[in-house]
Amino acid sequence: MMSGRKYNAPIIALLLLSFRVFAFVSDSSCHRRRTYTSLHLFENEVVATTPMQLLSAEKRNEIDILVRQRSEARWDGDYNRADELRDVIDQICVTISLNQLQYSAIDLENDLEYKIVTTDLPRSQGGGSTWELQPINNPLFNNAKSEDNVLQLAHAALGMVVSTSERGVDVNEEDLDRLVSRIEARLQTLQQRKAMGTFFPGTAAAGELHGRKAADAAFWLSLAGVNARDNFIYDELAQVASEELLRFGSNKSCRAKDVLHIVERFAMAGVTGSSVHQLYNVAADCLEVKMMNNTSDSVDDSDDDSIDYNNIIKSLRGDVTFGLHSDRSLLGLWRFSTRQRKQRVFFENAAKHFDGRYGKDATRLHSINDDKSDKYEWSKLFKDPTRPLVVDVGSGMGVSLLGLATAASGATHEEEIQIDWNECNFIGVDLSRLGIRFARGVSKRWELDNLKFVVDPAEECIERLSSYPGPIKLAMIQFPTPYRYTEEREDVEASVAQGYNAQLPEDSESGCFMVTEKLLRLIQEVLSRKEDGKLLVQSNCEDVAVRMKNIAETRAGFKSVEFTNSVTALDAVTQRAQRWVANGGDRAIGKSFSSLPLLPMVGRTETEVACSLDGKPVHRCLFVPRD
Repeated sequence: MMSGRKYNAPIIALLLLSFRVFAFVSDSSCHRRRTYTSLHLFENEVVATTPMQLLSAEKRNEIDILVRQRSEARWDGDYNRADELRDVIDQICVTISLNQLQYSAIDLENDLEYKIVTTDLPRSQGGGSTWELQPINNPLFNNAKSEDNVLQLAHAALGMVVSTSERGVDVNEEDLDRLVSRIEARLQTLQQRKAMGTFFPGTAAAGELHGRKAADAAFWLSLAGVNARDNFIYDELAQVASEELLRFGSNKSCRAKDVLHIVERFAMAGVTGSSVHQLYNVAADCLEVKMMNNTSDSVDDSDDDSIDYNNIIKSLRGDVTFGLHSDRSLLGLWRFSTRQRKQRVFFENAAKHFDGRYGKDATRLHSINDDKSDKYEWSKLFKDPTRPLVVDVGSGMGVSLLGLATAASGATHEEEIQIDWNECNFIGVDLSRLGIRFARGVSKRWELDNLKFVVDPAEECIERLSSYPGPIKLAMIQFPTPYRYTEEREDVEASVAQGYNAQLPEDSESGCFMVTEKLLRLIQEVLSRKEDGKLLVQSNCEDVAVRMKNIAETRAGFKSVEFTNSVTALDAVTQRAQRWVANGGDRAIGKSFSSLPLLPMVGRTETEVACSLDGKPVHRCLFVPRD
């Protein structure tokens, strides 16, 4: 009996030590909450001593200062400085000697080591951060210090893709697969320990993927185009997120928007299946609790008054209604892709993370154009290359084609586009390797054999379409990146110097704007050789839409289709549109502009959804080649 007590003593002692202790950091001061626990160790009551109590005042103050400085840097938008401080914090290792512990029954060989884990708070809660101690070496499971952490590996996978893409090459899939295999192995390890989670807090996956970290990992892997075998990674991450919501989702400290952000990330990643539907149901339960409580702490709409939680709950309860093509998910993708400065810093840091840990030469390189010769071998791309083809020129992240490839027949507002989407092949082209990798990854996970994406200049892709065996039913140019508005050259140069619109093509004639006269002529030539093909053009910038329409009609051999539901009046709701109107620019009004969407709802792009939710107009034209 005594030997049994000695065998269990390490488990009991480590259980006591693993309770997490938080320190809240605000802009003005630091506040600490210490957690004391007690339990009966056989016949004798033992009071636990937390790791935080064993930290010296100097060490606590050092960590407080670093975390506060990082919070201030994030608040000021200095994300590079924030990441530098995060790296410093990550290097801190707190060692607790076993002879400091007040337990006579402990029989462990090694001292305990802890790392600092920070959690950022939203601006509505002060914009500070919390930090906690988490064990590095868990003697119970012989978990020595390791580089393998699911979130860090996901960040490294994305960094690998970004790093190679920035050098003009594509990632070597074998190297990426090795990282993915490590993520799978780590998740399997966490899965095996899940049963011990309630006995030893921090042992289960939630200790490593608490909060929305599982959702972030899923989204980053999706951005990297990871097509996990049997969807194990995405399913397991969804399961971890479900468990996390069950743990803290109904707490008052967890806002409704916090719950929503988790499910949105999985939807934005294109994750499907039973595990994510389970997550959606758990999230719906959490939101219902918050709706019933209806407190300002649990339901905070200060940043977005348009959130209809009751409708979202219904959508989460449905079998297929919540997902990548839901309004909230597409709006999230749009926000991510359009926040140029923050996105650029995020991608740069992901690349630095990979290069810093593995080195720039860690992955073998091969040119993105190595497969140029067979990129358009239609018999290899599609099972039946005689089926009608739909082309998205400048497909971005591919959400429009991903939706159309899963759409039912018909379901459009206008009779001008009547396509049996189930009988079509689809191809998207874009120069963004990251956008194409995301689209390809989702397409493969959804098993869409009739949908392909290629990295190529738009004009080269259109030239290759002339060899496609079947008819080309529809070519689409949707929301091309607009050029800078050049009303006053001095104003443009001043705004660019301040960082505004610096990512945009310089002007409409510089050659950097995708929609050139040559591109439209090539599309017209290809459609002319195919039966009843049409060109759909959409933009959220009125001057851009008018310019594309004028070039198509006057220089590229197209004529506009006239709509019954045409635009008869138009408010200039954006500053760009107001300047265009003030300078006498032609309006996007008349029978050539449709007032209704021309594609099924599931075929909307993220930009179109963002415009709809923000009450901004979308300018739509449809063209056919002149006889």
